[in-house]
Amino acid sequence: MSRVGLLALTLLVLALVGAEPAQGAALVFVKNGDVWLAKPDGSGQVRVTRDGTRANPYYSPSIADNGTIVALKGIHLHSFRPGGARIVRPRQWAVNPTPTLSTEPFSVDLSPNGKIVATDNALYSTYYDPRVSENRPEFVALFVDFLNFRTNKDLGLTDSFYNYWQPAWIDAKRVIVTSGYGIFDPQVVVARMGRRTRGAAFYRDPQRDPATNTNAFVLMDAELTRDRSKFAVMRRPLQLPNLSDLRPRTIQIYRTGKPSTASTPLCAIGPGRRIDEFADPSWSPDGKTLYWWERGRGIFSTRVTTAPGCELKPRRIIRGALTPDLSRATVPRRHR
Repeated sequence: MSRVGLLALTLLVLALVGAEPAQGAALVFVKNGDVWLAKPDGSGQVRVTRDGTRANPYYSPSIADNGTIVALKGIHLHSFRPGGARIVRPRQWAVNPTPTLSTEPFSVDLSPNGKIVATDNALYSTYYDPRVSENRPEFVALFVDFLNFRTNKDLGLTDSFYNYWQPAWIDAKRVIVTSGYGIFDPQVVVARMGRRTRGAAFYRDPQRDPATNTNAFVLMDAELTRDRSKFAVMRRPLQLPNLSDLRPRTIQIYRTGKPSTASTPLCAIGPGRRIDEFADPSWSPDGKTLYWWERGRGIFSTRVTTAPGCELKPRRIIRGALTPDLSRATVPRRHR
């Protein structure tokens, strides 16, 4: 090798040694009933579980920055390392406080440090139905519970009066949640771990019914970027008294204001897409790309800028997959 070539090679090696390591990123999702991992572009897919079925699938997977994965299956919480090894035995994640009260977990979100699971629970009360001569559950309320999944230590829960659900961590002690309480109140609030108090207002959609000044839109499943500069939330018209309204929904993206209650809309994904309340919007760790899933189609992503219209270019990255979640973890090589 010539001296010039040797010098160039030496400089390249020194540059690589001095450079900071590239930030990892991993995407966890469910496909064919099982939990999978992939790179953010959908490539390098790795199957984490093999016991999910159509009748009893995994759902609501969440991944921490250290690669820890949790997911629900039925009423049990399962935990895995990226290679598929279990961390602790599956734990029953539904609580039966009394013979007449029970809970059902809807979704989970694992803290970025991989220690605490925030779970939204539906609270049911059992009543006797004389028409069929049996006890039947009746929905009562929603609340968010915080637990150390390794020790099963309860770290507090939100008050069930405000119907808090769909938690997403914003730091080590707080989650952003959506609230189904009241039609005059903020739909997105911040709840603190361990406190059974009313959460702090984060955002209320400005659209109001002109006659009553009530909320004209429902906001659900809010997700904040790590730098807190943007957030995404499901948005659909509120049609009373029919709360099961199936009109088109959008994923609305906002620039976070100071205070957050002064946030402003940037752009929206949809209508015209198969988006519903459970599209699970999730940001890449750097906050530049948004991921979601569309019913019957799979997982999509798009870069999001602050230019008019956000320069959105949605594209499908994994066909037939659902419920994406991202972290700074590294995707392992294929195993099994």
